[in-house]
Amino acid sequence: MLSVYRTLERVFDSDATVLIEGESGTGKDALAHWLHRSSTRSHAPYIKIDLGSLPDELVESELFGYERGAFTGALTSKLGKMDLAQGGSVVLDEIANVDLRVQAKLLHVVEAKEYFRLGGSAPIALNCRIIALSSTSLARAVELRTFRKDLFFRLNLITVTIPPLRERTNEIPQIANALLSQLGRKYSTSAHLDRHSETVLINYDFPGNIRELRNGLERAMLMGTSGTITPDCLPTDWLIGRKSAGSRMQSLEDLERSYIAEVLKYTHGRKIKAATILGISRKTLLEKRKKYGLA
Repeated sequence: MLSVYRTLERVFDSDATVLIEGESGTGKDALAHWLHRSSTRSHAPYIKIDLGSLPDELVESELFGYERGAFTGALTSKLGKMDLAQGGSVVLDEIANVDLRVQAKLLHVVEAKEYFRLGGSAPIALNCRIIALSSTSLARAVELRTFRKDLFFRLNLITVTIPPLRERTNEIPQIANALLSQLGRKYSTSAHLDRHSETVLINYDFPGNIRELRNGLERAMLMGTSGTITPDCLPTDWLIGRKSAGSRMQSLEDLERSYIAEVLKYTHGRKIKAATILGISRKTLLEKRKKYGLA
């Protein structure tokens, strides 16, 4: 993480666009907030928009706002996230899930530092830092043709990747104690790990990364009584440890199910987009979801 912090420290005083990549739960939001608080724009707004949770038809209006009469039902004008972020930082979370049409408009925003409200004709100058977050590799999304190459090159000015927790084993006890301090302030109590619990944490893979670690510690703090977190307070999954290297090889069906599940997770359940990436029809995808019991 030191190399990540050192890279971002160099852009505190600039307006450079920053791309933060990392698995879900690694702390991309926290890092973006730290960058904002440490920059010369710390006094100004910090506005985040979760692009992965918005329907495609609402993304533009949320980003850029709209003028009165822009569409049926637009009885008044509305400010967008770009308006609210003026002078500060705007965070585009899960940018890989944005529709290609909206990506074209974002490309103009990044290049020209201006945008248009829906129904508006006058450009609005953008005065904020753009921070893009992605839990998947944008370079990989470009290969899959779900993300524009030109937008990727524009966002790829300053890029950092947060390593997953399983690659930061030596830091886990320190991170856990910092989280326990935060939780202690939240619940007006205190707790610490015993040495056996530290060993459990070090030997677990944490597929949910820091988010999973925090949730598990919060539960342990609430369930414990002595102020000392022992292994019996921790989630059962953590006690199992890492998967055995001698696990059986997966069948072709296992691999297909896992890959389809991964693509559905990547597209946040958007069936048409998932079918496009998989190279199959939406009907075939529906049949395979039923076959493998995938939601």
